[in-house]
Amino acid sequence: MKKIFGHTVLLLCFLLIINTLSAKTNDTIIEPNLQIEFRASHGFIICHHPEMKVFSAHFPLFELSVDQVTFGRKSWQSKSNYPTVGVSFLYTGIGEQPELGRAFAIIPRMTFNCLKSERHQINFKLGIGIGYLTQKYDVVDNPKNTFIGSHFNAAIDIAVDYSYMITNRLGASAFLGFTHFSNGSSRTPNNGINIAHAGIGVKYFLSEPKQRLPRQISDNQQYKSWEKKNLSFTFALSYSLKDIDEYLGYGKSWSVYNIQINALKRLTEMSKIGVGCDLVYDNTDKEVLRQKGIGFTDIEILKPGISAAYELAFGNTSFIFNFGCHIAGKDLCEGRVYQKLGMMQNIGKGVFATISLTTHYGWADYIGFGIGYRIH
Repeated sequence: MKKIFGHTVLLLCFLLIINTLSAKTNDTIIEPNLQIEFRASHGFIICHHPEMKVFSAHFPLFELSVDQVTFGRKSWQSKSNYPTVGVSFLYTGIGEQPELGRAFAIIPRMTFNCLKSERHQINFKLGIGIGYLTQKYDVVDNPKNTFIGSHFNAAIDIAVDYSYMITNRLGASAFLGFTHFSNGSSRTPNNGINIAHAGIGVKYFLSEPKQRLPRQISDNQQYKSWEKKNLSFTFALSYSLKDIDEYLGYGKSWSVYNIQINALKRLTEMSKIGVGCDLVYDNTDKEVLRQKGIGFTDIEILKPGISAAYELAFGNTSFIFNFGCHIAGKDLCEGRVYQKLGMMQNIGKGVFATISLTTHYGWADYIGFGIGYRIH
């Protein structure tokens, strides 16, 4: 059922890039600092399963992006070395192979400056959004495509690039990239498609770029105390759909409910550390136990867990990382140890929307969507 190591990275990228939308709200309107970028690259499918070798091919990818280059209007921007936030539109024919079809994607992204001078830049780009693939697995019509189980998928894009500013507004770049499509095991089979590619790009500022505001100096001494202002608690309820093809047959999905609580101590303005606990009710566990002929009660299906937690904040968006262990549960065939990568996006006073990916040593289990409340 759980096919893809890349899902751990996948969700992290998705959560990082959701901040694109909130980050642009004020900066884009009040102080526009926009650029457009076009990229063309040449790539190939990484054959991470033997059966993928029949789809080995080289093909082009095209990407058009609209970005805002931050310059320090908010404190998190300077503390993150002035990242760029934006959204890209990607297309590839995946080698024009009928079983795989074509891929389209809309990918919010964030670009981090690893090295920057007046003309030269080395950047690391993270992006994930929604992809649409024209072909998917079908037991009758397309049985060879065991890599994509649904038309709509998460689309991840990672790249390292070198950029040279020809003028203050015009720049060119060369890059190495990795693109991944999959649905987080919400519909199987779902081995996913991984594409490695390299290419060139050109970017242009729509107006004279803003000069960076001076970086604010952080005083982290104030966060060493255990005062109330440095403590916070988050409560979240999430819902997931999960497909376990190996037990129940293709085309069936089952509900998973998760309650999560985190108690956190602030380390810096942007980071916190603490402990968390989860309570999971996974309906697929009931079906697995029935298939095995094992009796159970609803209480025995519950899987409580405890974890170490770390939170990193970018403005109104926070990313939470948990590494934990289930301490009980009738069915633990997926393993006691779990990892959870999540995002909390503020939508009101203390209220946040959340999305999280639960994995077991990198193997995707389920993606949850929910709502929560924070007490500072």
